[in-house]
Amino acid sequence: MLKPYFLIAFLLTTSFVFAAEPVLHTFKRQQLTNVYFSEGANAADVNGDGVADVVYGPYWFEGPEYSTKHEIYEPVPQNQEGYADNFFNWLYDFNGDGRNDVFVVGFPGTPAYVYENPGKDGFDKHWPKHQVFDWVSNESPQLTDVVGDERPELVCTMEGFFGFATINWERPFEKWTFHPISEKITAAKFGHGLGIGDVNGDGRKDIIHSQGWFEQPLTHQLTSRWMQHSASFSNGYGGAEMYAYDVDGDGDNDIITSLRAHDFGLAWYEQVEGGDEPEFTQHLIMGEHPSENQYGLVFSELHSVALADMDGDGLKDIVTGKTYWSHHRQSPQWDAGAVVYWFKLVRGPEGVDWIPYQADGQAGIGRQVSIVDVNNDKLPDIVVGGMLGAHVLTHQINPVSEAEFAAAQPEVYSGPMLPSVEGAEPLRGPKSKIDAKTGHVANSIEGETLTGKSSGGNAKPQDMSGFRADRWSNASQLWWTGAKPADTLKLDLPEFTGTVELELVLTCAKDYGIVQLSLDDKPLGPPIDLYATDVITTGVLTFPQIAVEGKQHQLSVQIVGANPRAVKAYMFALDYLRIKKPDGSFVAGKPVQAKPVAVASEGIKPKSLDGRELNLDFETG
Repeated sequence: MLKPYFLIAFLLTTSFVFAAEPVLHTFKRQQLTNVYFSEGANAADVNGDGVADVVYGPYWFEGPEYSTKHEIYEPVPQNQEGYADNFFNWLYDFNGDGRNDVFVVGFPGTPAYVYENPGKDGFDKHWPKHQVFDWVSNESPQLTDVVGDERPELVCTMEGFFGFATINWERPFEKWTFHPISEKITAAKFGHGLGIGDVNGDGRKDIIHSQGWFEQPLTHQLTSRWMQHSASFSNGYGGAEMYAYDVDGDGDNDIITSLRAHDFGLAWYEQVEGGDEPEFTQHLIMGEHPSENQYGLVFSELHSVALADMDGDGLKDIVTGKTYWSHHRQSPQWDAGAVVYWFKLVRGPEGVDWIPYQADGQAGIGRQVSIVDVNNDKLPDIVVGGMLGAHVLTHQINPVSEAEFAAAQPEVYSGPMLPSVEGAEPLRGPKSKIDAKTGHVANSIEGETLTGKSSGGNAKPQDMSGFRADRWSNASQLWWTGAKPADTLKLDLPEFTGTVELELVLTCAKDYGIVQLSLDDKPLGPPIDLYATDVITTGVLTFPQIAVEGKQHQLSVQIVGANPRAVKAYMFALDYLRIKKPDGSFVAGKPVQAKPVAVASEGIKPKSLDGRELNLDFETG
């Protein structure tokens, strides 16, 4: 394994420590509670003692020890099989009395409240509650200054419109006013990916989403629709918080975002010179395979992303982690470690690099990562809340020797590479000739009769009699689920020799992948894209004149990716195959019991690895 030596030399100093020796940035975890109350946590001074306190759900915890907690409202532990009624917390002095109030946004599509800080004399009671907004949508709303008045607005969506809510600062606890800036183009309740930043360099903050950005006008910001600019900032349904930041130091702002909040992906989009419209080029920071990160890092469920200068070098770094249990058992690698990482931005002669450092391996994140200096030591700390409770990760700097520093650096990945989807085709053929009496194709080797081994996931027979959009031989198939890109399924075939013609039929659906078929490790044409909006077969795919040696042969299937429009479940299924010998006869397969011809169905429903049907109605992701 290689070490990034040019980066090590670059990292030997930090502005937080003036000595020449190298330092390591570590984080000490403190769990405030292990009870699930909220998807987010934040910190600021609540009681006026000059020390940051932590707010998580119904409690605020007194800093700097956080051992004493006070109720803001009635504590009710939330159901981990569902979702909390509290998603985001911000602290701000809304009424100008010198005390930070707590603004809470709950489950998407529900009201938002300000809990008015009663002051020291009222901390033994529940805080006055004010409903200020009745419908906050999008899963990454943000409380930030949009229009340049140095006071915050609530950026969110509402009933399908992008926009923001302004506050009447004379009466801040009355209903806030929503200002739509778009047409009705987004999800009514949920939706992924939302950010604020100056995209075009005009000094005004724009609103960013997964499919582009809205340009803030010079005037009439509150009463006009903002100009829409289309751009793809996701290879799926969208991520979490999004940022406009000059990553490469060329003077224009680029876009930073996670790609699919409940799945995989983190990227920055470089703004490049184009015509009248800014154009963007994606640079993947981390994908779903180790080879898609320079250091082999992979984790899923990046449902919150923060941007902050973590090491004092003047460049902003990415802080994110695994939103543990974000879709319960539906997300890939849902049971992997609940990690928190920061990615150090480095600009060098070879371009931009993001060096990953693990801040913690147990806290995970929720839907809100808060970066706050909780102990006034001028080091940014990390405050998180979620299914695993609330945690403070206190930032520490440790001087080390150059050897210790070098040993702590992540190693450059040198393992297997992700197979290429280049040249993938949606191959389709004529429909199968299924015998009405037997229910299967003559001379077929049914997929469900084959055995073999897979490097990941599970292959088993699936009854297809309930799917009416197409027909399957013997009303069944061999169904491979739980695999990921680069996984391979190898199926043992009946004995044959010489030059043969291979026919096979596969299944297509919205959650099926792109696969490379091979016979004895020799590719059978280009990768095949199995994406379709309904559950259908490919029809008969024919591969003529295949010369083989010996009698023992294997059909190999490798997952190489998925269509950008597909649900990234990477499924595969084989209905049947036929092997035609030079004399026109067919290789015999195992006998099967005939089934009646099937009718029927509402389509294939994606399932988890334990066989449960997934609920895709909750979110578009």
